[in-house]
Amino acid sequence: MNIRKALRGGQVDVDVALQLMLFSYAKIFSISPHDARHTPIKTIVDMIQINGEVEKLKAEEIDKAKQRS
Repeated sequence: MNIRKALRGGQVDVDVALQLMLFSYAKIFSISPHDARHTPIKTIVDMIQINGEVEKLKAEEIDKAKQRS
């Protein structure tokens, strides 16, 4: 399945990649996929990257707190 391949980092066609990005963006920011379709792709990419960095920082802080315990 192409979606599973894409999720595992495999090479897929542009349509599948765009669908996954749109779904991820909508899921992360609690936006309906229908409304998210109208967001410029650059904004979607930027917001997903920002969210990824925020999640990394949160994970680092959790790890630090666990080590202190």
